[in-house]
Amino acid sequence: MKLSATVLIIAAAAASVSAADNKSWKITNIGSGERDNLCERQIQTCQNNCGGPKEALMAFCNTTTMAWGCGCKSKTPDFETWNWPVPAADCSGSNQACQANCNSGSGDRSKCFNNCASTHKCNTEDAPVSYTTSSDIKIAPQYIGPAVSYKGDDLGDLNDGNNRDNVESSSDEASSDSDNSDDAEDSSDTSAASTLFKSAGFAAVAVLSAAIVF
Repeated sequence: MKLSATVLIIAAAAASVSAADNKSWKITNIGSGERDNLCERQIQTCQNNCGGPKEALMAFCNTTTMAWGCGCKSKTPDFETWNWPVPAADCSGSNQACQANCNSGSGDRSKCFNNCASTHKCNTEDAPVSYTTSSDIKIAPQYIGPAVSYKGDDLGDLNDGNNRDNVESSSDEASSDSDNSDDAEDSSDTSAASTLFKSAGFAAVAVLSAAIVF
C-alpha cells in the first residue's frame, strides 16, 4: 500500500513537470541572457542591412517584450525576415514546443513529429510568420497571429500550445500581401517598405513608413 502511494506521488510529480514543460510558446519564454543576445544581433542585422548605423533611422529591439523594428534612410531592408535573429528564434521555439507537445500527447507521435517538421521550416520562406514586429519599442508585439508561412501558405495547426481559433486566418490575404510586396518594388520607397514588412509580419507597416519619411 505504501509502495502504491509512493508510485502515485512520483507519477503526479512527473505529470506536473510535463505540464510545466509544455506551456504555450511565446518568445519571451527565452531567458534574459539569450534575449539580450538576440536583440543585439537583431539591431546589428538591421544596421548592416541599411548600410551602417547612421543609415538605420529605426533599429530597435526590446529585450523584455522582444518587439523589434527596422527602417533604413535610403532603402528598404532587403534581408529575408525569416532569417533575422528574432523571427528565426521564434520559429525555433515554436518548433520545440510542438515537439514537446507531441511527447506529452496520446496520438501518433511519429505523425506529430512529422507535422512539426513540415510546419516549422525555419530560416526559409516556408517558416511560420513571426508576429514580433512593432511600430515602437514601448509597444508589445502581437505575438500570436494566423498560422501562415511567409509565402502565404496556410500551415494549419502549429501545435505550439497557442489557441488561434479566434484569430482571423487567411492564406489568400497573406499571398495577396506577398504579391503586393513584389509589386511595390516598382513604386515609391515608402510604399515598398510598408508592403514588404506587412507580408513579413502583418504589424510593421507603420515602422518602416515612419522611418522612411523621417
